[in-house]
Amino acid sequence: MDGIGKNLKRIRLLKNLSLKDAGKLLNMTATAISKYEKGEILPDSKKLIDFANAYNVKSIELLKVYNVPKMKFTSFRKKKRLTGQNLELLKGLIQDEVAKYLEVIEMNNIDTDNIRLKKYSCNDLESAEKAADDFRNYIKISNKQPISDLINVLENLGIIIIQIKNPDNRFDDFDGLSEIVNNIPVIVLLDGIKDGARQRFTIAHELGHLILNINNNELDEERMCNRFASALLMPKEAIINEFGYSRGNINFFELTAFKNEFKVSYTAIVYRLKDLNIISEYLYKKLSIFLSQRIGKNDPKPIQPEKSFQFKKIVYKLEADEIISINKACELLGVTVDEYNNEDNNY
Repeated sequence: MDGIGKNLKRIRLLKNLSLKDAGKLLNMTATAISKYEKGEILPDSKKLIDFANAYNVKSIELLKVYNVPKMKFTSFRKKKRLTGQNLELLKGLIQDEVAKYLEVIEMNNIDTDNIRLKKYSCNDLESAEKAADDFRNYIKISNKQPISDLINVLENLGIIIIQIKNPDNRFDDFDGLSEIVNNIPVIVLLDGIKDGARQRFTIAHELGHLILNINNNELDEERMCNRFASALLMPKEAIINEFGYSRGNINFFELTAFKNEFKVSYTAIVYRLKDLNIISEYLYKKLSIFLSQRIGKNDPKPIQPEKSFQFKKIVYKLEADEIISINKACELLGVTVDEYNNEDNNY
C-alpha cells in the first residue's frame, strides 16, 4: 500500500465509512475504492480533490507521507473491547504521529544521543517506591512538593509526549503506551481527557514502564508501575506531612485540599493512604463508599488536564527559521494557514 492509499484508508475508517459507503459518496464501486487504498490505482489531482471533498478533509491530509518507524507496542495498555479495525487504526495513527515528531526533531537538529533515562532495578513494590523518590531527586523536586506540570518536566528530559485525538470516542478503551523509538523515549495517551488527575497518573504509569527494570518475573508489571506512579505523584513524605503516620478517620476537606495541591484523584489518595498503612482496610472501604456516594464515578470538579506544546513549538521555530514553509508547518500541525497565523490568539 502506498502512502496516499494508506491515507485514504485511514481517513475513511476515521469517518466510519465502509467501502460501500465511500463508493456512494464518490459515485464509484467499493472495488475501485479498495484499489485506490491498496495503491493499485493512483489518484490524479482531480480525484484527490474528489476524495477530500467526500471525506470532508483538506487535500493535504491525503498527500502527507512520513517514514513510519518500527514499533513493538509491547507496553500498549488497552481494554479487551479495543480490537480489530479500531485497534489497527489506532496503532497506525500512533505510528504516524511518532513519525511526524521524529521528522521535526531531525529537521531541528536536536541532539537525541544524550536522551538516556536512568533505569531503576526493582525486585518488589518497595523498590518501585524508592525508584520514584530517586527520580524526584533526579528532577530536583522535593518529596514534599507536588509536580505541578508533569508533561513539561518529562519533555524537558527529552521524552516525547503525544496526545492522540479521539474522534467519536473511537479509542476510549486505549489507556496508554510507552516505548523507546529510535533511541527516544515516547509516551502516548489520548487527547481530550477531561480529568487531569487521571491523565497525570497515566503519564506517570507509562514513565514507570520506561524506567523500571523489573528483575522478578513473578511481579505484576502493571502493579509495579501503578505503585511507582502513586509514589511519584504522592511521595510518602508528603503524605505523612499532610495526614500523619496513622489516622482513625479522614475529613473530606483534607482529601480535597490534597487533591487540588498534588493534582491527583480522591480514589488515588485513599488507596495511597491504605498502601502506606496510614489508614486501615476498614477505613479505606468506608472512605471509598463515601466518595462513591459523594462524587460518583466522575469528579464534578476535576483537575485541569495538562497540554503538550513541545511539538508545536518546534514546528513554529522551524517555520520562523525558514527551514520549512508555512504550508509544511500547517501540514505537520493539521491546521489551515489562517489557523496557523492566528495561533497566538489562543494563548
